Amino acid sequence: MSNFYFLRKLDIYLGRVCNLLIRQKYCSNKIFCRKILLIKLWGLGNLTIIWPLVYKIKEKYPDAVIYFLTFDLNRGFLERNQAINRIFYFKYTKNIFKIAVQFAALIRYFKKEKIDIAVNFETFNNASAFFSYLMRAVDRVGIHNKYEKIFYNHWANRNQNVHISQTFSSLLKPLGIDSPYSYFNFSESKKDRYKMERVLGNLATKQFVCMHAGTSDNFYRKRYSKRSFAELANLLICNSDAHIIFTGTPKERALAEDIIEEILPKDRVRNLAGDLTIWEFIELLRQSVLFISNDTGPVHLAASLGIASAVFYGPTMPHMYEPLTENCLIFYKKTACSPCVGINYITKDCINKYKCLDFSPQEVFDRICEKFFNKGSFEPSAMNQA
Repeated sequence: MSNFYFLRKLDIYLGRVCNLLIRQKYCSNKIFCRKILLIKLWGLGNLTIIWPLVYKIKEKYPDAVIYFLTFDLNRGFLERNQAINRIFYFKYTKNIFKIAVQFAALIRYFKKEKIDIAVNFETFNNASAFFSYLMRAVDRVGIHNKYEKIFYNHWANRNQNVHISQTFSSLLKPLGIDSPYSYFNFSESKKDRYKMERVLGNLATKQFVCMHAGTSDNFYRKRYSKRSFAELANLLICNSDAHIIFTGTPKERALAEDIIEEILPKDRVRNLAGDLTIWEFIELLRQSVLFISNDTGPVHLAASLGIASAVFYGPTMPHMYEPLTENCLIFYKKTACSPCVGINYITKDCINKYKCLDFSPQEVFDRICEKFFNKGSFEPSAMNQA
């Protein structure tokens, strides 16, 4: 983790130095969109929100070639977005030398491609803004926090009073696109559904709850405690006929195992963390009756599918990142120290023992019962109408 925060601090210094050396350039209002580069490195949730915006760009400029640059951590998701012509993966590493080599190679490539417009969806990242500047895209659009606007000739100020979907949507205005935001309707995949039916074939009931105990490595502070997840799972098992399925990345498999150790009975619990592709995970969500998660990307996938969800917020503010659905139960304490993730670019160390995430499992269970639970059995149809 120390490596990550060192890179964050280095990113801040990059912004400060460039702010002194670079003179901002403006351009005419006429924008050409023959070759478009979209940049979003971090976050499956962010990519889920951006997904329909890519289609809006393609609808406006059907002949444009759309490139997308993201981390290789997101491999396997954007490939099914038919509006994207080519995806470039930046290999995620904390090694500065390897970062610099990839950075330089991509700059050379996109310079040769002569990009007309680069749209950077990163919310606080001077390096990606600097990248769009160095590759000499004719027009550059991005989010301004403190230093970033010197790299752009069109920008949207970071507004912590609006949802991130509105912030992302505002970046399309220079392209002449200004319409209300809505999630993309992900169609069902027969192949992925068949795979999930085989995986779930030995469950005694079709009613199951998905629990997602992890978050991305750089935001592990957003996690509800392992003990609390276990206690909540026990309450659900003891008071319903539902099974519990844990999801996550391969790195989060051990986290799920630690939680399952505290759950009884074991035959009502499955650990699928690391076993599923992103699209198999989406089909699993589609068949679930409830999704319980930390504030992380899959909550937006669940919301886009209309699946009932319960989400824990603490270091971040729900009004900026919550699922865009009424079929969601939000847990947030509004502590004086929240938000603390991404403030002034750096995630702060917690001095309050994560009190912002100190929701009692009984309280969580009671509220889930009130909104989604009926006479000891989950009712999917009722939940989807909530």
